[in-house]
Amino acid sequence: MDGNLEQMFKKAFPFWEDLTEKQRGDVQANTVRNLCPRKTSLHFGGGECAGVQIIAQGRARVFITSPGGGDITLFRLLEGDVSILSAACMLNGMDIELDMEMETDCVIYTIPKKIYRKLYDESSAVKEYTMEMISEKFSDIMWLFNQFVFSNVASRVAGALLEHRGITGEDVLNITHDVLARDAGTAREVVTRILKQFQNDGLVKLTRGKIEVLDASGLGKI
Repeated sequence: MDGNLEQMFKKAFPFWEDLTEKQRGDVQANTVRNLCPRKTSLHFGGGECAGVQIIAQGRARVFITSPGGGDITLFRLLEGDVSILSAACMLNGMDIELDMEMETDCVIYTIPKKIYRKLYDESSAVKEYTMEMISEKFSDIMWLFNQFVFSNVASRVAGALLEHRGITGEDVLNITHDVLARDAGTAREVVTRILKQFQNDGLVKLTRGKIEVLDASGLGKI
């Protein structure tokens, strides 16, 4: 068995030690490794299941697309995260349409639907983990939609800035107004106006292609 792969599965799945040696061997033998350059897009849903994916390196954005072509960011997957919703359609009666875009060059390991479904059917630990993870993600998505319904746009833009700051660990963000617009579920022009107001209020500093967070606490209060 590949020791590095084994360690990745141990970190990603709390049920890993509960599996039999054969089950662990089947997972490792069938897992597919893919290199996905920045801007690569993947689509899940419509009856097609990718399987369960692990982000071994990089960062990806998961979003939904409207009939009009706009999109709303649901969440981001960072190094070590598991994309469980990419396999949600293997569960009876559950089929959701999602898109994933690589925000950096990524290395993704995919456990095929057939292999993971077999684990799900055979192991109560796998079933419990899967349902808990799917429930947690849907809870996050419902919270997000409540934010869209009940909070103002400025608050969502501020939240998006703080999220990117938390991801990078930097106050100076190499981020475009288009990215913030997708995260906040609004138009680019609206984001530009809000950012100018944030700058006037001393919360951020705008330069070409960059946004510097000057007052994270102030953004958090919006």
